[in-house]
Amino acid sequence: MRLLQVFCLLVVVMLFSTCRDELGESLFEMDYPPKSFTLPAGANTFASAVIAISNIPTNYPNFLNASGYSAMDVTKIVPRYARLVSVDGLDTGFLSEVSVRICPNSQQDCTLADEAFHINDLYRRNITNINLQPGLANFKDLLSSGLYRLEVVFFLGEISPYSVDFRLEYGFQAFK
Repeated sequence: MRLLQVFCLLVVVMLFSTCRDELGESLFEMDYPPKSFTLPAGANTFASAVIAISNIPTNYPNFLNASGYSAMDVTKIVPRYARLVSVDGLDTGFLSEVSVRICPNSQQDCTLADEAFHINDLYRRNITNINLQPGLANFKDLLSSGLYRLEVVFFLGEISPYSVDFRLEYGFQAFK
């Protein structure tokens, strides 16, 4: 019995030590001001509803200067957190999934490859705050430039019964 416990403990330790993804040393966080927008009533399930915001400044020089690090120290900038808040407290159970994408300001539409945050399996969940999962992509090239475009893509499980005012809170993290 004791041998089995030791073996199980050894397996658990090995799993936790080998499955760890090393991002590197965290340098600084890049929290952006919240973005407010409205998902209109009547959006249907056959096409995703896209809210696009262009000309968002990256403020990279400000984040970099405040951190005390140089541009040479930064090797990657990855998504850290995103939260979508129903400002009026309305239920978002009609949504199926949500994707937040960022791309160059000059690009007409962001693609799935530009996805920074995502969540699925939302349909019929009676929630007003949606915590999205950060993606794994490195956005260093985009966020160290001047401007970017943000798109929030809503996939609906049913026709939206009412307009919902949302606030998107999000941030990234720079690593060495």
